[in-house]
Amino acid sequence: MTIKHDSIVHILWTGGWDSTFRMIQLASRGAIIQPYYIIDTNRKSSLVEIRQIHRIKEDLSLKYESCLIKDLNIIELGTINVDNKFIDAHKRLLKESFMGSQYVWIAALAENIKGLELSIHKDDKAEYFARKCFEQNENSDENMIFGNLKYPILNYTKLEMEDEARSLGDLDILYKSWFCFDPINNTPCGACNPCKYSIEEGMGKRFTLRGKIYNKAPRVVRGIRSIIRKIL
Repeated sequence: MTIKHDSIVHILWTGGWDSTFRMIQLASRGAIIQPYYIIDTNRKSSLVEIRQIHRIKEDLSLKYESCLIKDLNIIELGTINVDNKFIDAHKRLLKESFMGSQYVWIAALAENIKGLELSIHKDDKAEYFARKCFEQNENSDENMIFGNLKYPILNYTKLEMEDEARSLGDLDILYKSWFCFDPINNTPCGACNPCKYSIEEGMGKRFTLRGKIYNKAPRVVRGIRSIIRKIL
């Protein structure tokens, strides 16, 4: 599949495995891509994610000269105007199944960016709602949160993404992606939720031995690290 050059693909790029895989797909197809990144200045990993995004963008632009990756549009989290309708819909959906709070402000952003791609994948915590929104009417809570987004890799697992990136010769680029919220010595901590989900989905080989050990008792590790930070 080749992307038409007169169309721009708008994508939320976190620097993580899933959205980076989608960036690889788009670049290999010669797309014009406008990536967006929502920065949370309170999260330790933000600068690491942005650094990796720029490195990956350079790699993709050099390899796939037919594609055009526009400058990363960095949006500060606090500048996103979140209407109460998103907050209320999110609260109601939480009674049915878990999903992260980030989907509230992603929904608000998607209301203003037509056709924004979100890289929810198979076995993702939000997959249930992303699929369900296709079955609901336009006034449903599912459509309020997920209805303005596109889901191009919804049928992929992380391991299937790895296989496709390998077939393209881009596995080294995919492995430059980042996911940990609270890195230790520039390596994944193993204790945060993104680390937990990555290991559950077969990505254990991306962790050091320390990260795998910390993953066995994440609450204890987070508690100890919090105490140390307060002391220091």
